[in-house]
Amino acid sequence: MLLVGVILTSCDLELQESFDFVPEVDLTDPFADMTAWEYIQTRTTLNDEGKLSGEELNYMIAAIKKAGFEEYYNQTADTTRTYLLLNNNAFTGNGDIISMVTGSASVADGETPEQVMERVDTPEKLHILRKILSYHIVDEYVAQVPTLAETNVRYYFPTFLTIYDSSIPEEDGVISFYRRERWEMRVNYAPSILPSTATSGGWNEQVRNHNYVFNNGIGHYLNDAVRNRPY
Repeated sequence: MLLVGVILTSCDLELQESFDFVPEVDLTDPFADMTAWEYIQTRTTLNDEGKLSGEELNYMIAAIKKAGFEEYYNQTADTTRTYLLLNNNAFTGNGDIISMVTGSASVADGETPEQVMERVDTPEKLHILRKILSYHIVDEYVAQVPTLAETNVRYYFPTFLTIYDSSIPEEDGVISFYRRERWEMRVNYAPSILPSTATSGGWNEQVRNHNYVFNNGIGHYLNDAVRNRPY
């Protein structure tokens, strides 16, 4: 009897008013109206101690300017490039780009990224810097999905290394991406058809932050530089 009473009573309830669901999370790409270069130049925030943050891109900005590669990152004719964004740690950490391009890993107290890049003062050093940057631009659009559709599979892509220097064999400019079940991406992850110089000795790297969509491609952050052959 109680159940019947509940049913009969519930029939008298008014229909719930319809409403538009507005999600709390903004799913739009916040940098989709910017080029990679325009975005990179915004990443200069200092840490709480007033020093360079390892996660920001101060050194990459100075390196791109020193190399004269602004147009590589600012062009809009090709929207299918992938930019591997080398944070400050990539310049001062294990891979130590500063050491590779200047001949010394030391940075004097108060020395700015621009001043460090002034030490790239020979054609040979400048050539190495340009090779490093061009290897971190992929000539295809690499998103976690759908590009890396299958997990635990290595996908291979050409970089701008051989576009910058056509004398370099094409296979030396190849890079690999790998996606695990938990969505994390790795670059040049072993085992691979790439040479051991790409996959061992600290030169394979996990992508730190993913899928920064720009109007001229997509970006992923790296905490260390990667390579195929030694620079």
